[in-house]
Amino acid sequence: MSLKTQIRLGVFIMLGLLLSLGSYVIVTIHRLETETPSVQQTNALAAQRAVYLFLLISTLLGIILMVRLPRLVTRPLTRLTADVERVAAPGPVTRVAVTRNNEVGHVAAAVNRVLRQAEDERRTTLAELITQRNRTDSLVRGLDEGLLLIDQHGLIVLANPVACLLLGQPAKTLLNQPAAVVASHNEMLREWLRALDAPAAASPAPESMAEASRPAGPVFMVRPHGENLHYQLTVSEVTELNEELKKAVPAGHVFCLRDVSAFKNLDQVKSEFLATISHELKTPLASINLSLMLMQDERLDAARRQEIASGIRAETQRLLGMVGQLIEVSRLDAGKEIRLNLAAVPLPEVVHYATDTVRAQLTDKDLRLAVHLAEPLPCALADVEKTTWVLINLLSNAIRYSPHGAALTIRAVPWGEMVQLSVEDQGPGIAKEFHQRIFQRFGGVLGPAGQQRGSSGLGLSISREFITAQGGQLWVESQPGAGSCFTFTLPATGN
Repeated sequence: MSLKTQIRLGVFIMLGLLLSLGSYVIVTIHRLETETPSVQQTNALAAQRAVYLFLLISTLLGIILMVRLPRLVTRPLTRLTADVERVAAPGPVTRVAVTRNNEVGHVAAAVNRVLRQAEDERRTTLAELITQRNRTDSLVRGLDEGLLLIDQHGLIVLANPVACLLLGQPAKTLLNQPAAVVASHNEMLREWLRALDAPAAASPAPESMAEASRPAGPVFMVRPHGENLHYQLTVSEVTELNEELKKAVPAGHVFCLRDVSAFKNLDQVKSEFLATISHELKTPLASINLSLMLMQDERLDAARRQEIASGIRAETQRLLGMVGQLIEVSRLDAGKEIRLNLAAVPLPEVVHYATDTVRAQLTDKDLRLAVHLAEPLPCALADVEKTTWVLINLLSNAIRYSPHGAALTIRAVPWGEMVQLSVEDQGPGIAKEFHQRIFQRFGGVLGPAGQQRGSSGLGLSISREFITAQGGQLWVESQPGAGSCFTFTLPATGN
């Protein structure tokens, strides 16, 4: 029975009793008016007793209804309130009990529907938050920069793998630990925390000018895997909005360590290149200067003067070749395409011209040159000038690093749809870990121990650019103490 029906029924019973009492009184008065005095007195007493009885019964029913009706209304509401508070409190209860199919039961069912929708929305929001957190965590873990977050209380709340690697401690020994305590036995973290005392960390620049005015931080060198790595530290202040103060307040600091090893290595390579190129330029210039001083001696005969002039010409050609390499590098750095004049090139002619060019160098070191050309040998679809330049550069390198009296070998053979040409020497060889580096600009040709050996480091880089542009490949096969074999391929014409 619904609450509304129960209230209506109670009121109807009360009204029924009142109407019955009133009707009885009216009927009794009417009967008394028509009866004799003796009978009238007897009936009057009986009517009086009946009225008193009706009044007593009505009073009792009224009292019962006065107590029952409010309780009938308030008890389900009190129970519903208690159930809602129980659901709202922390605990396993997530639903309001529906005990009766009345208005209060309908309210409880509606509350359960709202709670169900709220729970679904909470689960969806929680799933989105977990997904977002996992994405952020993956992003932070995947950074190649070190990231360390210290909150306003000085606790370490985040440390990505790179930061842990640099600090030499696992994340479980860092997270939720006071940074000062960790720094007491970690020298690297002590160095990082000293950056907080710098003026840039104490008074950060405005947001619009932060990147432009932030000075370069200190650079730290670490050797996590036996290799020198350089990281530059940048400290940024984290702020949060204080609702009471209506302004941003400090919430910690982010320590970001950027890997600048490539820039450091580039600086080192640049310094080595400048030293090498200075030496390479100084040697022929000094030789030319000395030769010119000798030519000023009037006692020299014509044959000796001619010999000195030939030396000056050779040194000049060496300088021109070096300057030409620098010009080619500048063109490639500027993004200009290599201009090619492709045609069918007979490789025997290229080999003949290149060997004639380096004949004097071969003679100076008493080197023996062997040329093996396959028969038949198809023509190469190539730029004759650049292909000849590559071969001369490979021969010059082989002569430079070959001992006196050693043998050099040039081979040219068909290789599928390509033709293959190689230059083999008996020099000191190149360690495997340097096989790719020697083709990088300013990498230079390295010995077994990786030392620089007087090359500008441009020839092999330019040679690979030329060969790749023609559709071929250039590589080296070498090991320390066993010489080197530089090989390149070019497309064959099929003729």
